[in-house]
Amino acid sequence: MKENRQKIWPVNQLLMFWAFLSIIMLVLKYASELVVPLLIAIAIAIVLSPLLNYLERKHIPKVLSLMVLIFISLIPTIILGGYIGEEVRDFANNFQQTKGQFSASLVKFSHFMQGIGIQITQTELQEMLSKSNVSDIIKNLFSQAGSQFSNIFLIFFMVAFMLMESQLFYNKMMKITQTYDSNMEDMLKIIEKIKTYFLIKVKTSLLTGVSVFVVLWFYDVNYAYLWATLAFFLNFIPVIGSIIAAVPPVIMAFIDQGVMTAMWVATGYVLINMIVGNILEPKIMGKGLGLSALVIFLSMTFWGWIFGPAGMILSVPLTMIVQFIFSQYKETEWLSILLSDYEKEPLKVTSVKEENIKEKENSDG
Repeated sequence: MKENRQKIWPVNQLLMFWAFLSIIMLVLKYASELVVPLLIAIAIAIVLSPLLNYLERKHIPKVLSLMVLIFISLIPTIILGGYIGEEVRDFANNFQQTKGQFSASLVKFSHFMQGIGIQITQTELQEMLSKSNVSDIIKNLFSQAGSQFSNIFLIFFMVAFMLMESQLFYNKMMKITQTYDSNMEDMLKIIEKIKTYFLIKVKTSLLTGVSVFVVLWFYDVNYAYLWATLAFFLNFIPVIGSIIAAVPPVIMAFIDQGVMTAMWVATGYVLINMIVGNILEPKIMGKGLGLSALVIFLSMTFWGWIFGPAGMILSVPLTMIVQFIFSQYKETEWLSILLSDYEKEPLKVTSVKEENIKEKENSDG
């Protein structure tokens, strides 16, 4: 009877673990309106913390340093938000006219494709676009961005308090790890890794946004501020973010100026993403994130389901935290390995003769 219990218990334990995990997922999903502003505030605090440390090293009082940081980050956000808000309103007012122009442009494009030997109709093109969920993702991103922009002062208040108590939080974590005999080094490593990821992503996303703005300004594409800001935020979304960001401006260039301009704009996006995403980012990032490529893609889908577009943007650091938590317990360590980019070491193949020699040595010993 005892043996049966021992065999059944691990299965029961696994079921209890997945039930507990499912409850946490559902709670996070339904509490997303409260959790998302907190996550955004944590991300901003992580990005601003090196600047705060720099100002403190210059012997500037912490309160004054904090005021300077909030001022230099909040004011540009509000000014840029004004430009973007104006372009969003203009785009919404002209949406029906743009939609009609797009239908007419599709007719021209289908004729162009047929002229080079590719048989495709306007209806088929519209069906292809309607089946893709790119427009839904962008619409949800704008919707969530609008709701979070209304919470901007609440978010920056949270950022201010987080930065104010950053040293206090570190002391608390030191006390907790000493009390419960935990490994503080592992925790500091994951915090530093997430911090590095955010800082690099902000820099490369800013470079992407500015480069996109220059390309769109050069080709005189409408709503350049809007599309450049979209490129900045969507660059945080792994794998598909840059592709999604390119769709609206390419379509706008296609409507306003024709196929050739749209192709040049698309080429500009491809070059920017190749240089920034495939050359600069890996070179600056150095070692990998410790996550497999498949896990990064699946985590984007999962966190997007829970937190919406903000979850897709924060999917990598959130998954890194989950992986770290799993790695701290022997029972869930296998999940941490499953999420990682671990590669099996090549097995050493031994012959039957070698095995017999080893067995003989062991028996002699």
